[in-house]
Amino acid sequence: MTDALLADVAVPLPVDGTLTYSVPNAMLDEVAVGKRVVVPVKSKLLTGIIWKIRSGEKARSGLRPIREIIEPQPVLTRELMKLAEWISGYYAEPLGEVVACMVPPQPGFRNLYRLARDPGGLAMAILKAEEPEKFALLEALKDGKARSTETLRRKTALKGLKAHLEDLVARGYLERQMLLRGRREGKAIRQPRASEIHLERHDLTREQHLAYEVISEAIDGHVFKVFLLHGVTGSGKTEVYLRAIEHAIHLGRKALYLVPEIGLTPQVMQRVRGYFGERCAVLHSQITPAERYRTWRRIRWGEVDVVVGARSAVFAPLDNLGVVVVDEEHDASYKQQETPRYNAREVAIMRARTTNSVAILGSATPSLESYYNATVGKYHLCELSQRISGGELPRVEIIDLKNSEDSSLVTPQVKTEILNSVEKNEQVLLFINRRGYSNYIQCTECGFVGRCRNCNVTLTYHLRAKELRCHYCDYVEPAWPACPKCDGTKITYVGSGTQRIEEWLAKDFPHVLTRRFDRDVTRRRGRAEEVLSDFTSGLVGFLVGTQMVAKGHDFKHVGLVVVVNADVTMNLPDFRSAERTFQILTQVAGRAGRGEVPGRVLIQTFNPDHHSLAYVACHNYRGFYENEILLRKDLSYPPFRRLARVIFLGRRNNEAKDAAHTFAGIARRLASRYPQDFEIVGPARAPLAKIRNVYRWHILIKVAPTKRAGSFIRKCLEKMPSGGHEKIVVDVDPQVLM
Repeated sequence: MTDALLADVAVPLPVDGTLTYSVPNAMLDEVAVGKRVVVPVKSKLLTGIIWKIRSGEKARSGLRPIREIIEPQPVLTRELMKLAEWISGYYAEPLGEVVACMVPPQPGFRNLYRLARDPGGLAMAILKAEEPEKFALLEALKDGKARSTETLRRKTALKGLKAHLEDLVARGYLERQMLLRGRREGKAIRQPRASEIHLERHDLTREQHLAYEVISEAIDGHVFKVFLLHGVTGSGKTEVYLRAIEHAIHLGRKALYLVPEIGLTPQVMQRVRGYFGERCAVLHSQITPAERYRTWRRIRWGEVDVVVGARSAVFAPLDNLGVVVVDEEHDASYKQQETPRYNAREVAIMRARTTNSVAILGSATPSLESYYNATVGKYHLCELSQRISGGELPRVEIIDLKNSEDSSLVTPQVKTEILNSVEKNEQVLLFINRRGYSNYIQCTECGFVGRCRNCNVTLTYHLRAKELRCHYCDYVEPAWPACPKCDGTKITYVGSGTQRIEEWLAKDFPHVLTRRFDRDVTRRRGRAEEVLSDFTSGLVGFLVGTQMVAKGHDFKHVGLVVVVNADVTMNLPDFRSAERTFQILTQVAGRAGRGEVPGRVLIQTFNPDHHSLAYVACHNYRGFYENEILLRKDLSYPPFRRLARVIFLGRRNNEAKDAAHTFAGIARRLASRYPQDFEIVGPARAPLAKIRNVYRWHILIKVAPTKRAGSFIRKCLEKMPSGGHEKIVVDVDPQVLM
């Protein structure tokens, strides 16, 4: 064994830590921490990141070498590497899978070759006689132009071309360059130039100015501080964000601006470009891979001052960060529901901490955890209690459906209000948090209900496609003309979704243009921008949508908001159901009356006495918080205890059940040493007991705020026997318990 240089590489696999490889002599001058490399793992080649380089050690027998260094510069900064280690530890996620989220997949590169030095006449003669293939390649490149592998293959028709080229590179005759392959970008969504944007800068209100002053003071001091900007809908939180970002940029620092939905990025980006010109960029998962990679490179090489984006933009490689904004910080969309299961809000706060930056969390309905942190002094609370327009918050009326004799989608009172709005040329927003046409279809002769064959859920009926679809696994079957069980033809459509509301509006108000805004519509690239633009311009009179319409949109001409059914989130088996109901109803109500038109909100419900509705009706966040926080304390739920969820999956129900009981026994034995720090709840069958033909059991672990759930769970997993189940999923700080 000889002294060698070793590299620890983070690869996108469900393994703890890194894998170790030897560094070939030819790469000694190129290898560096943070670079992207190709390494062998069993029979595959994977792309990973060099995490650590160790010198002066004895190479272990059989240690495999790095195959290729992909890019000349490191793709991860030291700051982002530390952040990845924190995410891996806190959320009990594999380091390599965390890293794979932080760096966009590399688009295809093509190799270009050019002559590095003239071999000379004698050398060429020898090559022509002894290695005619290499002679042919040098002849093809003797004009000094760089050519791709594909071009050289056409010119020479050589077999084993790549091996010949690499040999000539190693001997110094050729030099190799890597060029990013051109990719079709699809239909580009044109962003207006900064010079085309008319930016209206308003004088700050007294409350806005007070918030800006304390935030800018923290930016000046280059200190980490978290501000909770709690402002009613329409109170000008965005203006405070932009002024704070502007202040940071004047000091030579940069900014990150997160929004919960991709659909919000166009309107935010337009305002950001109006402020900061072309040195800004947008990052999210719906731009093409090549476009995402090019944007990421611009950010990495310092060509961007402000990055706007959804959850994954929290990893934008900005250096010298000054401000991190998390708009609508309460939104559950910030929590990723697949590996790695991080919460972008918490990651954003950690980025601010590690860079001595300011984090601004903004919302009209803050999460209970964030508001609690503000009340105990962990965060600094800034309040915006008035709309900047000077107008009143919309009037909210709760409509009881229990005693309604009308079986139509809306009560006569609601229909009359919609008609009045149409006559006054006001726009109307109708909200129902279900897509599709109806929740399910049922045979009224035998009671048969359409259910997914892969999941423990009913199939949603979609009108235009005439199909039944599962929203969990995308299983589809044609809608039945007759019952599959009894051949009965009395089929009823139970419940309502956005498509049904859209159909009703088109029938009863044919002269008013209607648009639908849900995931089915916005799946096509650019469609969300089209719908929002048509509604904002006044071309569309009715907008029907799911929770996507409730998040941060600034509609100036909406006079009426109708909540068709407020009970969708209210009765979910989740301790956050009341909070979610209050938040979404307050947010959607806040779309009304933001301009000169006074706002009205009508909320239809079968549970008019639910406590969250009373607080929505009087716009009383503080009252809701004080009521709900007492319940959380009694039940030892966040923010008084941290929560972790461990989900056990199996192809057979007993596999998942047995694994859950085994884990629970291990966890209880370990927790018995620290009875004040850990409480094990369960195991139990998950509310969604089967998805994609996989059975699901789960356990909840309540953890003292000073302890790490991730470390505890990893210790439990180390003691679990292998096999006997399909998979174990760890979700630290879960946002949903379904």
